[in-house]
Amino acid sequence: MINSLLHCGFLEKNQNLKIGRNFLIGNKKKIKSFKKFSINNLKNNLEFKKNSNQDTDAKDKFLSWLSYNNVYIFNKSTWGRAPHQCFVSNETTDEGEPCGRGLLAFKKIQQGEKLIEIPENLILSVDRDQIKNEGNDFLNEYDSLGIFLIQQMAMGDKSKWKIYFDILPREEDLNLGFRWNLNDIVFLRGSKTLNASLYLKEKIKIQFLRLEKTIFSKNRLKYPVSIFNLAQWEWALSILLSRAIFLQNLKKVSLVPYADFMNHNPFSTSYINSKKISFSKNHEIVMYADKDYNKFDQIFTTYGQKTNLELLLLYGFILERNPFDSIELRISLSDKDSFFEKKKQFMIECEKTSEITFPIFYYKYPKELYEFLRFCISNQEELGSTDLSDFNFNDENNYEIEKIIRKLVLFSCEKLLKNYSKKVSEEKILNSLNSNFLISKNQKMALKQSKCEKKIIQRLRNNL
Repeated sequence: MINSLLHCGFLEKNQNLKIGRNFLIGNKKKIKSFKKFSINNLKNNLEFKKNSNQDTDAKDKFLSWLSYNNVYIFNKSTWGRAPHQCFVSNETTDEGEPCGRGLLAFKKIQQGEKLIEIPENLILSVDRDQIKNEGNDFLNEYDSLGIFLIQQMAMGDKSKWKIYFDILPREEDLNLGFRWNLNDIVFLRGSKTLNASLYLKEKIKIQFLRLEKTIFSKNRLKYPVSIFNLAQWEWALSILLSRAIFLQNLKKVSLVPYADFMNHNPFSTSYINSKKISFSKNHEIVMYADKDYNKFDQIFTTYGQKTNLELLLLYGFILERNPFDSIELRISLSDKDSFFEKKKQFMIECEKTSEITFPIFYYKYPKELYEFLRFCISNQEELGSTDLSDFNFNDENNYEIEKIIRKLVLFSCEKLLKNYSKKVSEEKILNSLNSNFLISKNQKMALKQSKCEKKIIQRLRNNL
């Protein structure tokens, strides 16, 4: 039996595809009609722009603070040192789309050159041993770092990182997918990003309530409600999700001032890590150029091989040319299959479950998907007396099975496409010269996300 549904890792267990022989059952949940564009979208786009001078002043103070804390950012030669290769730009673009602050090349840069050097004492991180000594060893790194970040923010001018905090994104600038309002998130109808956004928002709330019960409420003098509340916790987690870096050599999650200005490019192979300083016990945070850069080129790093769903949820943007973008199909054995118990036991012996999730990319999809489909569909006629461990699921010569598989995948694609609103033409709106006035930035992002997902589904369908 097949129940076709894209899976993003956040869906509940019962939202899967059940596949067996001769069964096609679709999900018959009704989809509400898509709301018309609100006039509020136009009003939101007519808001006054922020004063760019304030951003420039904050940037200049931040660069002075970095220099004071021994970060080499001079664009002029000094004794024994060449000028720093990068400079901060308040406005950068990638593929014609604005991507906020970023680092640009001050001069030609050769592959392998060291681009950044940040002292270890300037990063924001938590000591695991200190957490254990305080009796909070049940906290994970993000919990501990989130609490520390809120504490430091509350200290104001007394905090070592006050100037760094001043340059972090403001509340209204944190457009991570799970923080969108209802008017924006409804544009994700049909996309599993919608479910994932709601799930992540709820998970962060539950995470806060757990800390409220176990830590905050037990010491209001140290954790006052005016500072340690849900709004502040959501802000702190948003900063960590979008800017924190896992330093592999130090084995800890950290906020690294200046290094977190670099934007993501899926084709970049540069990554930020720590390195022990020669003849010293200390470390520094470094990154090396993965290629040659011309003057004024934007310097990128990689946030990892992330799908657009992950980029939208955790960073607030997507990339239309993302080679790692994918949708997911979760397939499971049908409990109505006469060989269900035998097949289930075989999967257990293979250290697998009876349901498996497969990523579907634009240019490729795993051959294991078809192997598992053959396994699900095979009956007594195909198996005969052959043991499952000896059966060849790579065999494409059984025309009957291949025909059923094609129908199943085609059925899946058609059903997935029906989930998206038929009243919205992403291409028509996005290509409109007036699109920036018709819809908000987040709504435009949502339409692009749906468009990218549909392209993957349509390509899979057309290649059958």
